[in-house]
Amino acid sequence: MAATQEETLLSRCEVPIIDLAHIVAGTDGCPMKSVVRRIGQQLFAALSGKGLAMLVNHGIADEKLKAVYADLDNLCALPEGCRAQYLCNPVSNHGYLRPGMEQFDTTKQELRHSYNITSLSAAAFPAQEDVPQFPQHAVPLAHDLTNLSRVLLQALAYAFGLPPATLLGCHAGMLRSEGGNASSMRLLYYPPVPPEDDARHEHHATYTRCGAHADCCTFTLLAQDSEGGLEVKLNGSEKWQAVGHLPGAILVQTGELLASWTTNLLPALLHRVVVPSGAYARARGRHCVAFFCHPDSEATLPKFPPLPIAPTPPPPVFTPHLTLHHRLLNAAHHLQKRFRETYA
Repeated sequence: MAATQEETLLSRCEVPIIDLAHIVAGTDGCPMKSVVRRIGQQLFAALSGKGLAMLVNHGIADEKLKAVYADLDNLCALPEGCRAQYLCNPVSNHGYLRPGMEQFDTTKQELRHSYNITSLSAAAFPAQEDVPQFPQHAVPLAHDLTNLSRVLLQALAYAFGLPPATLLGCHAGMLRSEGGNASSMRLLYYPPVPPEDDARHEHHATYTRCGAHADCCTFTLLAQDSEGGLEVKLNGSEKWQAVGHLPGAILVQTGELLASWTTNLLPALLHRVVVPSGAYARARGRHCVAFFCHPDSEATLPKFPPLPIAPTPPPPVFTPHLTLHHRLLNAAHHLQKRFRETYA
């Protein structure tokens, strides 16, 4: 008998899909204004209505993702002592995080390896003899995701009624300045679940993959494999819902800073990655790449013009870790607070 298909937001057509067919990934060229305006309208509608959207035809080849997934697998296969020399630098936030170093759920063990990339210098990556061609694979992908973020920033500016360069100027240092911008590309590997874990009930399980949190950035771009596990709480809902997988798509999700700047008109969703059910799925690993788009550390956003008034939703379930809705926020202060909360 065929396995029952999991019901997801995508299977119910509840995730907005934005077509970027006229955007050229991997270039700094500015697309046509009409294209960016159209994307801005769709992005604003998606993020204000749902808090997330799927981007398709973005031009980032799946082979680039598979190459960095393999690089992270090679890093995780190194002896513990070898991996230790590449541990994440707490100042630059660049480097390897073994399971337990970053914790969102204090009731379970989080099964997650990650490698944060905040510098594109070849010297910042593991040695070639340990992980061959790591920078050769990761740097072009980081450039692609940075350029895609730049397009989305221009699009959002149009949607907010601002000149298109306004948000670009506040995010000029993405992966370009040492310490001046906290943007990062994170490679993630969730290993198989130990067979002794009790999967019969969520509250009895020893392990999870990533505990509930919202991202402390402007927005997040997420590319993931088909293994699933990502769940969100939509604005005003107490229910965890599986997002689902759309082959080749990149998910974009509002971060806490953008939620704050728009007084939660664009909400930052609480999300998590759970262990899948079924022995076969639990015995498989999961890979994804997340790009966290941050403003420059000392940047303050110009005042937004009056934003469109959306129908009043139910009170949000998740209140971001921000209290500065009515004055400009130094982005670095918020980020430092969130790092202290999650890094063991």
